[in-house]
Amino acid sequence: MGRFENAALLHQYSDGIKCRVFLSTLVKFTQQWFNMLKPDSIRSLDDFSVVFMHQFASSKKHQKTYLSLFVMKQQDQKILGEFIQRFNGAALEVPTAIPDILISAFTQGLKGGEFFKSLVKNPPSSYIDLLARTDKYVNLEDAQRHRKTEQRQGGSNVEGADKGGRKGWEK
Repeated sequence: MGRFENAALLHQYSDGIKCRVFLSTLVKFTQQWFNMLKPDSIRSLDDFSVVFMHQFASSKKHQKTYLSLFVMKQQDQKILGEFIQRFNGAALEVPTAIPDILISAFTQGLKGGEFFKSLVKNPPSSYIDLLARTDKYVNLEDAQRHRKTEQRQGGSNVEGADKGGRKGWEK
């Protein structure tokens, strides 16, 4: 209802217009619920807001806490880039998380490896610093994965090279 109230405020709707416009936004279950209300049971927009919010309070998306960040883990075979995307998406849903909590939760969720060791040996000074360092390791992972793919597809691109790496050299 918050978005609707903001839009109505912007357009300076009267209460009567707000009621009519809001009703046009109802779909499926909300429309069915509205149609089952007793005639004249709603006398004002405030009455309607209270009844509506009471009816659909259980549908409200609950705000996550910083504790939800500490349960996020990087799976063993998942790449760092995927983990940072999931983590950042979850962090956006936790407006109370301060940078120190973000750093701790992210570090705790990492699988062991060179990046984890780097963060433990030299803790990031800020969440921005952590993200910058993450970018470097994501780029490294991408380069290593690309190199492995090339090696599986036949190794070197130099055709006819002998074991010494020379091509067409006469002995």
